[in-house]
Amino acid sequence: MKRFLLLIAFSLPGCVPALLEAAQDTREAPSPTARLEPTEQPSTSTPFPAGPISLVALGDSHTLGEGEEAGNGYPGRMLQVISEFRPGSSMLNLGQAGWTSDALIEGDRGIESQLDRAIIELEHAKSQGRGAIALVWIGTNDLWYLYEYSEGSDEGDLADLNHFLHNMTTILSRLHDTGAVVAVALLDDQSKRPIAVRGETFTGITDEELTRMSAQVDQYNTIIAVKAAQYGAILVEFYNTDIFTSPAALTPDGDHLNRVGYGLIAEKWLDALARIVLQ
Repeated sequence: MKRFLLLIAFSLPGCVPALLEAAQDTREAPSPTARLEPTEQPSTSTPFPAGPISLVALGDSHTLGEGEEAGNGYPGRMLQVISEFRPGSSMLNLGQAGWTSDALIEGDRGIESQLDRAIIELEHAKSQGRGAIALVWIGTNDLWYLYEYSEGSDEGDLADLNHFLHNMTTILSRLHDTGAVVAVALLDDQSKRPIAVRGETFTGITDEELTRMSAQVDQYNTIIAVKAAQYGAILVEFYNTDIFTSPAALTPDGDHLNRVGYGLIAEKWLDALARIVLQ
């Protein structure tokens, strides 16, 4: 397999610049990207259609709504609000507990790819003249599994960053190509969640690896922000929030959200998309 090195320097406030080695296999390598500010938001040259909207949510258990008995999570709450402004809108929630960015792209355990299903739904909506929006929130389980199932190391962390870079390129580029509006979430520092601090679930993660995880999520967010700017996606900010450290927003497991937490998450998505959907 032919391989080559592509060095990319990222720079965002609060993040340490990283040199990422991207390996080309059957996918196109991403282009080098200069300094980009994470607060930059895309401008839409084509007016967003009036009337009902088709939304698709992609992600893991926090998209699925795990931790809440009703199981509506943030997508259900968003749809309730949006439907008041745009009756007839729909939300397809593709979230799956435990899924990584790999699983989102490829599918897992007999469940088909979220990305493939999302593209079908978004393209259908566009063909019907409906507004279409994709919501992407992924990467948390990539980090849990990185340190739970392998030893943290500089080499391993760098390889993981390159892998996540390829995956976010694939996800955002393919969603962008549907013509839908794409919104993507920056990740919280999950090393600060109660589940990580207590060390009761991911028992293979050491204190030193929690420190690595905190640094790694900075780099994940750098990748997400740069790729969002490249593909015109809207950023939703979960890094500078206390939602995942507040007992009032979490279930007793210290990881998943409760009714209050999902309400706060829905508000952040709606705030980011308000100028498009709440009119």
